[in-house]
Amino acid sequence: MSEQTVGWALHALEPDEELEVIEHLAGCAECRRVAADVAGVTTGLATALPQYEPPRGLRDAIMEEARRTPQAGRGHGERVVPGDRIGSGPAGPEYVVPSPGRRPAPALVPPRQSPSSRPEPARGGAERPAAGPGRRRARRGPSGRTGRALLATAAIVAVLVGGGVLAGQIQALRSERDASIAQAQQMEDVLGALAKPGTTHAFLASPTDPSAAPMAAVIVQDGRPEVMPMALAPNQVDDQTYVLWGLNGDANPQAVGTFDVRTGINSPMSVASPGSGTYEQYAVSLERGRVAPPAPSAVVAAGRVET
Repeated sequence: MSEQTVGWALHALEPDEELEVIEHLAGCAECRRVAADVAGVTTGLATALPQYEPPRGLRDAIMEEARRTPQAGRGHGERVVPGDRIGSGPAGPEYVVPSPGRRPAPALVPPRQSPSSRPEPARGGAERPAAGPGRRRARRGPSGRTGRALLATAAIVAVLVGGGVLAGQIQALRSERDASIAQAQQMEDVLGALAKPGTTHAFLASPTDPSAAPMAAVIVQDGRPEVMPMALAPNQVDDQTYVLWGLNGDANPQAVGTFDVRTGINSPMSVASPGSGTYEQYAVSLERGRVAPPAPSAVVAAGRVET
């Protein structure tokens, strides 16, 4: 019944099939979930692209053509009889069931025929009964069922593809949200550390664009430096290491210590320092190997100390 449910959600069924699905949905929670999923995916697909208004001339032409086209529909208060297919079967007088308390319109009653005017039954076969209330008209052959199955299959594929696109967009939004939350937590930790008495700090930005957002922060308290890797990319811990350097004036940079940046770790990291010292500037470089070189080779961030 899942194919019919998808077709019902896409308004692709015939009236009697719609009634069957509606009756089935009343007692099937699984099919109700399928219908809700299809409706959600189609709504998402419809709103995923920009909405454009058609040119006024095209809109007017469509409306004028619609006004000239005869509109056929059922009368007020009439309902479809389950099993009565609309638009299929042999041509003949239409039968509908009037709503309770309403008398049938005379035009809907087939005229009484005299015995002499009744058509002769075809030779070699019995006369086919005319379609009427409660009588199912001729069903479509295998080709009709195949067409409906193909339509339902295409709809399911569209739902799965659309659902995958929407799921990817939702996952991207969640990743952006998580990154924003992590960045806000980092800033909160930095500000909390800066509020402690006797603490000095330095915000390190790219040396090629000092006005850009900080890539890291160095916080020094009681002579112990800590690094907050705000925007530093994770390094390959097998053959790479970050090195924190201290600079004073024109003197050669001094290696303060090494550290690694790992995915998901955003808290301040203590940098093992071979000796205590105070510096006017700090810099961070990414080096090959696991030992600090005599001098930095690739500085990724630098900044002056502030109090």
